[in-house]
Amino acid sequence: MDERLQRIQFVTRYYDWLQGLRFLPFGVLLAGFALWLALLPPDGGTPAAVGAIALAVGMVATLVLYPLAGGYYQRRFGEVRPSAVMKQTRLRLTVLFAVVGLALAFGLVALGFDGAGTGFPVSGALAVSAAALLAYWAAIGRFVPHYPPIAGAMLLVAALHALGLNPLCGWLHAGDAASTIRCDLVTFHAAWGVALTALAVLDHRLLVQALSPAPADAAELGAAG
Repeated sequence: MDERLQRIQFVTRYYDWLQGLRFLPFGVLLAGFALWLALLPPDGGTPAAVGAIALAVGMVATLVLYPLAGGYYQRRFGEVRPSAVMKQTRLRLTVLFAVVGLALAFGLVALGFDGAGTGFPVSGALAVSAAALLAYWAAIGRFVPHYPPIAGAMLLVAALHALGLNPLCGWLHAGDAASTIRCDLVTFHAAWGVALTALAVLDHRLLVQALSPAPADAAELGAAG
């Protein structure tokens, strides 16, 4: 089968999930939250309050932009209705990853409150996140090329943090329990913010490339017009 045809079939099958502009604001919001945590003054005050208000506004804007981005895709590419079988497959994947994600989240939180150490188990959380990205990539057919490198980058961040080589911790002067937890939270949200932003941009690029007319097709349409 022609590679372009395979790409089109894949994109139409997971059309809703590849609408990267829908998810881009979530990545930017997470990255912004990480930046706010990193720059947050120890004594709080006006800068902290202003940052919190900006984040709240960003959260509302993110929720508003989600359906607006969906409308953009519908206007540009039309409405793609998945088959009943595809709906069931996507529902099973959604439920499976939601249940597993919740179970792992509770497990990681429990480890974080374990008396064995201080701070949030961010290395474990990022390692699990990388594994989840790879599992999702495998579940949808291993067709999207950018998921493994992003998962690998997240795993690298997890390893650097576990080895005490996280540059963010040095910048934040992590040493006491409070600054260690702060570095953990900044690292986790920054990693996911950058990952979601990259995934959103690359998913959007894949969708546009697959559903836009090929150069030869565009030339034929122009000649026919």
